[in-house]
Amino acid sequence: MTEPALTQCPQCKNPVSRILFAPTVVIKGGPLTETDRKIKEYEKEGKWSHAAELADKEAEKTKRDDLKTRALEDYKKAGYNFDKYDPN
Repeated sequence: MTEPALTQCPQCKNPVSRILFAPTVVIKGGPLTETDRKIKEYEKEGKWSHAAELADKEAEKTKRDDLKTRALEDYKKAGYNFDKYDPN
């Protein structure tokens, strides 16, 4: 890239111009698992208790805190009231 930019084609002598392209966007983070996709599908369909149960089971199995939080949020959207179970 230290050479000056070409202004004309060396073979046909026609003028040339530089074309810029948008950079590739890379989204960090692992790909969604099949379970994550299914939970998202249930949430999109408004099946909150299905999504919550699946997220809860997967959270127990994989020890993922994000799924545990998601399960609690989905349980609340499904109408479950966890405040009455709070021992404090």
